[in-house]
Amino acid sequence: MATDVILPRIDPGMTEGTIREWKKKEGDWVEKNEILYILETENVTFEVEAPESGALAKVMAKAGDVVAVGRVIAFILQPGEEVPEIPVEVRVERKEGLAPAAKLQQVQKSEAAKESVAIKATPLARRIAKEHNIDLSLIKCTGREERITKEDVMQVIERAEKAEPAPMRQEEVLPLSSMRRTIARRMTESFQSAPHFYLLVEVDVKELSRAREELMPLIEKLTGLSLTYTDLLLKITAQALEEHPEINVTWAGDGIKRLSNVNVGLAIAVEDGLIVPVIRQANTKSLAEITSIRGDFVQRAAQGKIRLDEMRGGSLTLSNLGMFGIDQFNAIINPPESCILGVGCIIDKPVADNGQVVIRPRMNLTLSIDHRVLDGVTGSRFLQRIKELIELPILLSL
Repeated sequence: MATDVILPRIDPGMTEGTIREWKKKEGDWVEKNEILYILETENVTFEVEAPESGALAKVMAKAGDVVAVGRVIAFILQPGEEVPEIPVEVRVERKEGLAPAAKLQQVQKSEAAKESVAIKATPLARRIAKEHNIDLSLIKCTGREERITKEDVMQVIERAEKAEPAPMRQEEVLPLSSMRRTIARRMTESFQSAPHFYLLVEVDVKELSRAREELMPLIEKLTGLSLTYTDLLLKITAQALEEHPEINVTWAGDGIKRLSNVNVGLAIAVEDGLIVPVIRQANTKSLAEITSIRGDFVQRAAQGKIRLDEMRGGSLTLSNLGMFGIDQFNAIINPPESCILGVGCIIDKPVADNGQVVIRPRMNLTLSIDHRVLDGVTGSRFLQRIKELIELPILLSL
């Protein structure tokens, strides 16, 4: 009996998914548990395995199609089996093409032809207008006769040639991927439901840079990875969050929910979007452990292998755009969290130090806060602690 290949429900809230790529084509033999196709849903991708060994037949959803959960998208047949004749409904989101311009013009011409019967014009004027696709109803007669003449039509042609516009480029509407659709929905909901306010502080990173240089050989020996500023900031944020449990909360609709664990999310850019995997109990992790987890997340994010459960339960998200030369930015909170920390680039600036002007490496931090849950003073104390740990990393419990 033929085996149905059904679009699976990966997550309880999932209703549809996008077929990103088929690893096999019709007629290919596949082994059970072999990767059959890549499924994209929410903001992650999954490798879907074949439910049975056999030949892949009747693929009904191609790459790029959006398919409802539970729909049959193909069959796996054993030797001698045929595709079952059953009605299969695959809901696919595709961009409908517009009627070609030539077709629209043809419609206009036919309509104009009907109206032209009642328009008074000389036979020569009608012939010239027809040759140039000119609507006679739009031409006013200028001669003594109460009908359109050759001269009237020629004047219209001459004016059109002088005012010939540059060719217009066709605008393209790009279809949304499942990831981009989810980002748009979640960020819109966050910005509309959570009243954001922002706290900005400039920090001196001289000591943090020095600590990074000193620790880099040790961390590289332990993890095989280079120690980044992001690793240090994740560690600092986790420690500050542990010391300020009043920040580790979220809006619960009818109250404020205090979270029991310090879980720090890391915003990672991927193709066509952004994902936020979470370092769980980050306050209990050593700097080497955080570096290893960060490196693993970045690698698997590029491969589309971050799981949905790895992106849930965050307390606060860290978003670092410093490597792209961004001075500062106001990030949108990743729901249901109550804060997100935006990190800018490091810039050498002249600053006053004991009455002297010196050049120091400086960095901007912007904390976006949900005002339903937290107030300015509470957020300021937390941000000041982060500043203190950056400027005096000796206080950091490594």
